[in-house]
Amino acid sequence: MKAAIRNLLCSNLLSIILFTSLTFTISCSSDDSSKNSIIQVSPDLNDDGELNILVLGTSKSINESSGAFASNKIATELENILLQDASINLELNIDFEDIYKEKVVTYGLGQAGNVFDADYYCHSLMQYYYWPDNQSERLANLAGEGAHKWDYVVIGADPYIIAKLPGYYALGVNKIVAKIAEGDAQPLLLMLWPKDVATTASIGHFSEYSHRTADGAKVTVETIPAGRAWEALPSTKKDEDIEHPTPNGAYLAAASIYSQILNKSAKKSDYQYDDEIAEIALATKTSETDNVQYTGERSFISPFKSCDIDDDVLNYNHTGTSSENGILNGLQWIVGQSNRTLVSNGTPPINFNYGRANTNFEPNKRYNIDPAQFDFSLGFPMQDNGNHGNTSMLYGLDKRISETNNGTDLGTALYMVRNAELPNARAIPIRTLYVQLKEAIPSQSAYSDNWHMHGNLDKASAAYMYTLLTGECVLGDEPLDQSSDEWNTWTAHKIGYETAYNLMYLKGIVPDCN
Repeated sequence: MKAAIRNLLCSNLLSIILFTSLTFTISCSSDDSSKNSIIQVSPDLNDDGELNILVLGTSKSINESSGAFASNKIATELENILLQDASINLELNIDFEDIYKEKVVTYGLGQAGNVFDADYYCHSLMQYYYWPDNQSERLANLAGEGAHKWDYVVIGADPYIIAKLPGYYALGVNKIVAKIAEGDAQPLLLMLWPKDVATTASIGHFSEYSHRTADGAKVTVETIPAGRAWEALPSTKKDEDIEHPTPNGAYLAAASIYSQILNKSAKKSDYQYDDEIAEIALATKTSETDNVQYTGERSFISPFKSCDIDDDVLNYNHTGTSSENGILNGLQWIVGQSNRTLVSNGTPPINFNYGRANTNFEPNKRYNIDPAQFDFSLGFPMQDNGNHGNTSMLYGLDKRISETNNGTDLGTALYMVRNAELPNARAIPIRTLYVQLKEAIPSQSAYSDNWHMHGNLDKASAAYMYTLLTGECVLGDEPLDQSSDEWNTWTAHKIGYETAYNLMYLKGIVPDCN
């Protein structure tokens, strides 16, 4: 294999563009005693004379007792390594961005619309993408239309979300990498590791779901196995610190990024931090290339895992709120396009019940966990009142007030995790559906009046539920007139289906179901 690669390179030497920034030696003969030919290769992917790298991470985790994974120290260590690499003759711009954000937002609770101000927080890649403040500038920066045209964008995340909600991590990654690809930069997915493996998740979990996410992405994404490199460190090198990553961890992450881009050890730089860590980063990158990271379909149980119901008749139950009745109209519309039948109640245990998730408002109308009565119980965060909801819902993907509040999409999902409601509970991320619907149809409101959800949002929720429950899609052909109500409804159906598929299977490329 090595000889074949060597011969292929050497046979095409005349067609290779020569750069002056980095030099790698490749032998053009199978005879090891022969002279070597030099092929110069540059990490300056867009050939602008600069090496521009952006590192994403988060300074605070959605779980207050869990470690985040900040990007600032990683970017600093990477800059130190690159600046003191004599083989690089490029202008360097190594920047970082913090995913974490917070803001006091006004929202209305319940049909009466009682108004409250609350702290809203951004922890996930999905909320980072859709956070309303400075969104256009943030997305332009990802696409290389800001101060720098990026060659590489390194994507970190909140380890707790990867550990407990890997599907939502994958959903956010797919939004981010699609935007990065618009600027022709190379997305690099940084495999993380938890601050506390015992209470969060194994390194194997992080490896599996990093690779599943990268392999299923809409564009080509490379995985940097930094978490495996941390696992390979001797115990004496695994330092401890209040912040995550630790100083050694930040250098390891930077050395892993360097090795991924340049295929050599950070030891080659004159910046000397720890040569052993640098060598382990390169060795891990090399060894992980051929390792099988996962097999078969995902088995991890989360609030977004597929239900895989095969029954021709889908039996449902709900408490009768107007929100549930609106979603029921959408379900009847979706199931009416399938070969299945939707029937109220039946002989227990029936397929599913669904209802509001909020514990701080009319708890008697919540979804009902009762395995003797229902195979699955689906909860959704009640919509905000329409007096402020078209704005507050955009901030409400991750967390508001505290991590125990379940009035947001991830608040609902993590409540299910913390309260041991799995494997029966599933989450309906209505706000996540809404932000995508509004992105596709900028004039789209979340409401049909000042309280009830708009029919298109009900249909998006119903399409999501149908795919989550059955794994199927019944999306028809796209209407030709994109200004029509039919196209808007079709778009809502498409968003519901694609969101469920991505969350369930960690795949941004969804099957055509026409």
